[in-house]
This record gives sequence, structure tokens and C-alpha cells, in this order.
Amino acid sequence: MNYLQRGDSVVVTGSAQGIGKAIAVHLAGLGANLDVWDVSAERCADTVDACRRAGATAYARQVDVSNHAQVEAAAKLAIAAHGPVFGLVNNAGIFPRVHILEAAPEIWQSVLAVNLLGSVFCSQALGRQMVQHKRGCIVNMASGRALQGTPRGAHYAASKAGIVSFTKSLALELAQHGIRCNSIIPGVTETAQPLEDTTVEELRSRGAHIPLGRIGRPEDIANVAGFLFSSAASYMTGQAVVVNGGAIMVP
Repeated sequence: MNYLQRGDSVVVTGSAQGIGKAIAVHLAGLGANLDVWDVSAERCADTVDACRRAGATAYARQVDVSNHAQVEAAAKLAIAAHGPVFGLVNNAGIFPRVHILEAAPEIWQSVLAVNLLGSVFCSQALGRQMVQHKRGCIVNMASGRALQGTPRGAHYAASKAGIVSFTKSLALELAQHGIRCNSIIPGVTETAQPLEDTTVEELRSRGAHIPLGRIGRPEDIANVAGFLFSSAASYMTGQAVVVNGGAIMVP
């Protein structure tokens, strides 16, 4: 069965806060056990505690997803701790803001390494054992910027557009093994990333231009991730699900 069952384990990257934390805690509530990865394992303490309060077995691991060796090592530890890993949420990402004409090669390289290659490395490391067991589910986090572009963020938009395309190719290759792969495209969401250069009030005011009248919350994205892991989505693969309150329809 290619959907989450109680006791299955899931790896969530970039899960110290925001959307990643919300997804990990939500999946714990659905009966999953969690391996939460972040560049700082200490920052994941709250996520681990929340998952354990929901009844899950949960561990934190320090992983730089752009580092292939670290990803491979963490995957082995996760499998040793939980047994076969059923699910993967590739959520880790960075968004240094800079004008396209001023973005140094190092910025492009770091953003693509974390946002795109990190998802590739994690999918490879955990996808191999999913193939062995003929079941698994991968959810990749894209962005509305992949569809719309963004000032001072061409590097980020390009990396997230790559995620949408990568997910489709991954889905095509792994479908024969009973593994589903989908991506989520969040709109503006109240997390640390957009708050780096604005206030909470200013960020929330952007909801006035969204058809449903508000910006997103991490829980909105977590609910959709839970759906994609569920039996209700067992016939879905290769899809990019937009979760932005209808903003994609606004010119």
C-alpha cells in the first residue's frame, strides 16, 4: 500500500520551524514516527518534543542536505532507528535576497545546492530502500515563485521551478515500484523566511489581495502534506498542488 499507515516512519528536512515543523507534527498526529533533519539538530528540539507528545517516536539529526555524504549517513541512521523509511518531505530551503545582476556565483550555487540538489540527494538516499520495499511517498516543497518569479530572488525561483520538474521525473521513474511523488506549491505563508525583511502586520496585510482574504499558515501546508500521504491520494503522483488561497488566479 502506497499510503501512510500507523507506525510508518517519515523524514522531514528543514523541520526546526515553520512549514517543516508543522508537517512533522501533523504527520506524528496521523501515526507516523519522525526523523527530523535540519542544519542544527538542537533547533529541532521543540519539533521532536511536539512529535513525541503526539505519540510518535522522533529523533533529530544535524544534516546539511547540500552535503551528499551527510545525507547518505543520516539516511542510514534513520533506517537503523526506525526500520524502512516510508516517507520523505523535502522542505529544507534557503532564500538569500539579492538583485539578479548582483547575485554572485556563490549565491546561485548555494541556493541550488540546498533547494534543488538537497531534494535530489535525499530522494536518492531514501528512495533506494523505498524501491526495495515497493512502497513509499515523497513530497517536495516548491513555491509560488516557481510559477511567477520574484524580484531579488531569481536564484530561489529557479530552484523551486526545478523542484516541480524534478518531482514529475521522479514520479515517472518510481511509479513502477509503488512509490508516489508529488510537490506542494505554497503561497505567501507566515514563516521566518518572508519575515526576514518585513513585519508580521505588513505580511498579514498582503492577505487583502488574496481571494480567501488571508495569507497562509504553516498548518495549511501541513494539512495538504497529510492528504498527499493518505489513502485519499493513493492515485496521485507527479502533481504540483497549489496552496495559496487562490492567489495564483490574481493577475
